[in-house]
Amino acid sequence: MAELFVDCALDALKDGALSIPILFLAYLLMELLERSRRLDESILHAYSRKAGPAIGGLLGVIPQCGISGAAATLFSTGTITVGTMLAVFFATSDEMLPIMLSAMTDENGIAASSILKIVAGKAALGIALGYLVDAVAGRFFRREKDIHSFCEREHCECGEEEGSALHAALMHTLKIALLLIAVNFVLNLLLELAGAERLSATLFARPVVGELLLALLGLIPNCSVSVIITQTYLNGIIGLGGLFAGLLSNAGIGMLVLFRSNADLRENLRIVAVLFGLSALSGIVIGLLF
Repeated sequence: MAELFVDCALDALKDGALSIPILFLAYLLMELLERSRRLDESILHAYSRKAGPAIGGLLGVIPQCGISGAAATLFSTGTITVGTMLAVFFATSDEMLPIMLSAMTDENGIAASSILKIVAGKAALGIALGYLVDAVAGRFFRREKDIHSFCEREHCECGEEEGSALHAALMHTLKIALLLIAVNFVLNLLLELAGAERLSATLFARPVVGELLLALLGLIPNCSVSVIITQTYLNGIIGLGGLFAGLLSNAGIGMLVLFRSNADLRENLRIVAVLFGLSALSGIVIGLLF
């Protein structure tokens, strides 16, 4: 048993070490984007509501945790529609893209074309579902919102490191690398102790039930959730439907900002229900088709 733990730990450390260079480059880019004036909230103020979900879905693709928080903030002040906010939520993937990029260095890693298809698929679904929500249920989310009573808050705790972009990117990289090592260690143990065949028969791997559970898991507003879901997919434990179900509902920091900044609790709960339902349904459909 001790030898098993050592082997799993060494494999996890190896995977984590290999991922650090690409993770650092990805987070350095994110820090530069976050500090750019071109990505502040005014970029959405300048466009009409008709174009909102399209812009939201495209912005959500950028792996930067503050964008979903900014979308929730704008919705809470009545600036954008619920569909625009949800388009960002659906498209946002937190740590998915950096982890998938780092996995390209593995022998049996994911191909660049597959990453591109997944990112494009999430963006397309975010846009389509955003317009759908506005068209079908937009009238249920039109309560008066007073921007003057809104208390400004920091949009992402993970983006508040002081110092240069290099320092902040390094801190991001170390945090995620450590988390990635821990997740890989646990997954390695599960694969060794239970076997891939038995693990694939768990609830998360079952059609429909798996997508429902993963969409529920995705609602947890924590970056580690996207890490776990993505790494589980890369290890072959869940399929494409499960990946989409979990990551579509994983709005990350946006969910926390929504509940803190929007005073209408019942409206927030309806938004959560819509986010969960459409994410699970999309995952189920993708699982059946692919």
